This record gives sequence, C-alpha cells and structure tokens, in this order.
Amino acid sequence: MLRIISTLLLFLLVLPTHAEVPLTGFFTATKACPALQSISRETNPGGITTKPGTTYDLIAGNKAAPTHLWILVPGADPDRRWVSVDCGTQSAQTAGQTPPAAQPSYRGTQYILAVNWQPAFCETSPSKSECRTQRANSFEATNFTLHGLWPQPRDNEYCNVSRSDRYASEEGRWRDLPPLDLTLALRRELDEVMPGSQSNLDRHEWTKHGTCYGTDQRTYFSDALDLMRALNASKVAELFANSIGRRITLTEIRAAFDQSFGLGAGERVSITCAEDGNRILITELTIGLTGHIDGSESFGNLIAGASPADGGCRSGQVDAVGFR
Repeated sequence: MLRIISTLLLFLLVLPTHAEVPLTGFFTATKACPALQSISRETNPGGITTKPGTTYDLIAGNKAAPTHLWILVPGADPDRRWVSVDCGTQSAQTAGQTPPAAQPSYRGTQYILAVNWQPAFCETSPSKSECRTQRANSFEATNFTLHGLWPQPRDNEYCNVSRSDRYASEEGRWRDLPPLDLTLALRRELDEVMPGSQSNLDRHEWTKHGTCYGTDQRTYFSDALDLMRALNASKVAELFANSIGRRITLTEIRAAFDQSFGLGAGERVSITCAEDGNRILITELTIGLTGHIDGSESFGNLIAGASPADGGCRSGQVDAVGFR
C-alpha cells in the first residue's frame, strides 16, 4: 500500500500546473524573443529566438487565457517551443471550434529572391532564346532580371503539382507546362523583367516555387515584380550599371544594399559567379527575405527580417551585353 501511495504522489507531482489548450492557426513574431523548451525552467537549447515577420504554426496555449504559446520552430532541436504572447500576433482557434472565414496565410514567410545579371548569364547559356535577342539598349543591359521568388525552406517545392507537370519542370520541358493566367499588363512587364519567359522560365518558376507561395499566379508574379522594381531603383542596380566591364567586390555590393535598404541589408545577400575564359563573371544575386510582401516599399523590412547569408564568391566582373 505504501508503494502505491508513493507512486501516486510522484505522478501528481509531475503533472503540469495548467493543462495545455490545443490551438490551430499561426503566430507571427513582431520581435525577437526567446523560444523556450520549458517555461518554468526558462531553458532554451540552442539559444533560439523568434524572427520578426516570421509566421510559425501554433500548437497550444499554456492555459485558457495563455501567457505563452507553443509553436513549431523549424530547425530548432527540439522544434516545439514556448514564446510569450506579447512577442507577436496570433490567428488561432481552440481545437474543435469552427474557424473564421479563410484568409491568405502566407505560411512560412521566408523567401529567396534570385536575380540574374543577364549578360553574364547569357555568356554561359548563349543558345537560350532570350540570349539571342539581347541588345545594347535592352532592359537587361543595365537592370537586374528576375530568376525567381522561392518560398523557403528549399524543399518547399511543387505543391499540389501533378506528376506529369513535375517531370516536365524537372526535365526542362517547360513549354509542355500549362500557360499562366496573367493580365496583359502583367504579362508585358514580366516578359521585360524576366527575359527567360521566352524559354518558358515563368511556367517553370510557377510550377516549382509559385505553387507553394499560397496565392494565385497573378499575386505571386506581381509580388515578385514589386521586389524587382525596388531593387532596380536602388544603389545596387546603379553600382552594376556604372561598373560594366570592371570587377566589383562583395564588399561593394553589400555596401550598396546597406545604403539603399538599411544597415545590415548587405549581410542577407550572396553572389554567384561563373568562369568565362580568364574572367570571373557575376551571374546572380540571391537575397534573403522574411515577412509579408506588401509592395515595393516593403523590400527593406523584408531584408532586415532575414538571417545573414554566406556571401558566395568574393568578387567578379560585371559583364556587358554581347558575347565575347
């Protein structure tokens, strides 16, 4: 009997003081806060903090009127963490309740914006349709062009895509993919800013990445073009346009991002280079973004919310239109 009583007391001691209340929905961080494994002990393996602008899946509250929310933090170990309710906003329902009218969720609001310096890209892919039509007065001669807007993490691809369309995308048979449903004005702007649409790059990017964005095709490409307008109106595009034919460094590029979008913006940027004979050419920039894309003016805040990135190659030449 004594053993039974002791066991019962031990069981009661390890019960939580407050029962967790299951929740569904999302928590969007508005500031950096500790993401705790245990509220009472304030343990935080890995020193994990929430990232402003990032949306996390909700699991539970610590009680009916919660002071802390249990969220899923991808990449953390363990990945289920407690955060204070005043660290962000929530869209949540108690499990079993009827949810309110659906709103766009923008789950996992982390992206990579990949942009090309098209003349350098064409040095490595001269047979592409868009590379055979380059001219000295073309848009891409002095502006960045759109490669794609990629929801993160990197394996967040091909959402609800048929097997045949996925195979066509992966195998480079992009003309076999369904045409996009875009307005005439959006189609014209996209064709200019994304010359690769001549090779059906736009269909491939929608199939692989856009289907995971959480919106329709028009919103996905409109948001991407908003970001491109901000970038091409910045000191970064000015640096490239004024440096055609000469080598520039990662340090110079990052400084231009800082000047245009705020201190630290450049740390969210990586550059990709390719060998072309005895030259090293800058072919692409990848820019980390976190948050909700809301027009061109949101670009700076989106960069500020992202994590620092490996810079990639350290320097390269800005190529001119035409083949050497």
